[in-house]
Amino acid sequence: MSNRLNFKIVGSGPTGILLSIALSKLDLYIYLTDLLSREQLIYQEKTYAITHSTRKILLKFGIWEKLKPYLFGFDKLSISDSVTSSFTTLRISDLDDDISAERNIGWVIKHSDLMKVFFEEIDNNSNIIFKSPQDLSQEKVIFDYKFIATGAIPINKKSNHFLYFRKKYNQSCLTFKVLLRGNLQRCAYEIFREEGPLALLPLDKNLYQIIWTSSASKSLDRLNTDKNFLMDNLSTILPDYFKLDQIVGEVNLFPVSLSINLSIFNSKKLLFVGDSFHTFHPVGGQGLNTCWRDVNNIFDILNSNSYINKNNLRFFKFKYYLSRSIDIFFTLVITDSLITFFANRNYLFIPVRKISFILLNNFLLIRKIVLNQMTKSILFKIIK
Repeated sequence: MSNRLNFKIVGSGPTGILLSIALSKLDLYIYLTDLLSREQLIYQEKTYAITHSTRKILLKFGIWEKLKPYLFGFDKLSISDSVTSSFTTLRISDLDDDISAERNIGWVIKHSDLMKVFFEEIDNNSNIIFKSPQDLSQEKVIFDYKFIATGAIPINKKSNHFLYFRKKYNQSCLTFKVLLRGNLQRCAYEIFREEGPLALLPLDKNLYQIIWTSSASKSLDRLNTDKNFLMDNLSTILPDYFKLDQIVGEVNLFPVSLSINLSIFNSKKLLFVGDSFHTFHPVGGQGLNTCWRDVNNIFDILNSNSYINKNNLRFFKFKYYLSRSIDIFFTLVITDSLITFFANRNYLFIPVRKISFILLNNFLLIRKIVLNQMTKSILFKIIK
């Protein structure tokens, strides 16, 4: 009879599936399950920004080289404030020496390309069993630990088993792809506006992903409008040098919130991971990157000092929460502060906004601190 432990991962999105790949390297049986079929999980209209800390994690788990053909890198990041008419452009020269050789500030990848590579990886791994919840229930497997990676699903506030905090921004995020004309290659854009930030991520030569944050009511109205009207509406708020050709694919809407969910008031061997554990405002593109740093920490804890035995697993979640606390706290504070100061027309914040761009444009050290915090995170040096 096998002495391997059985781990169950509920949720087979990018976080759950990367967690299964990582844990499979620890000689465990990994049972990966989702209510959606493989096709439904793969073919979704989403796009992700990839940072240097994530590149290091994907290299660690042997995935980076397989994803390379599908990555589109950008070597400039334009940041502007429409309220104060301030702007700056961060470049490769602003990166730290240990990452500047990559010749990219970051990368962008389509959800479908990412998930195809991930599923190919688990198909070639005999330690990972992907099954529907119904099929898995027939297996009668006793699980030694369970991970929840089902996304940002609010927890019942009346439950006594979780410590749950959630801040609503009363905003939603509209996402879609557009074809643009002009010499806009290899540059990502973050435009701070009164109603919320607007990001443009390059996917190809003239193909960009729009991530448009505004009030929940405005976002819903825009979702329900004709695509031509939506494109005209977007044209009025983009800089003059953007020339929109057409919207490509579907237009999707996602809620925006800040949340923390800790399963600390129960003795169950259960842990929330990724968006099930924490959510942040999408400004700065930190969401998935922070989720994958969760995966990296889980692997490191279980891989150290023969940690994987049933007695040690009782204390695993507390070690995990402790190891993730600083990174999550910094991400929370930075993203929330950006929205507090830059997603409004509060005249008290105008001087702060103007001074911020003056400092960025005149002091290399500040440019380096801002850019490298965005793309490396505070954990870069300890990712091995």
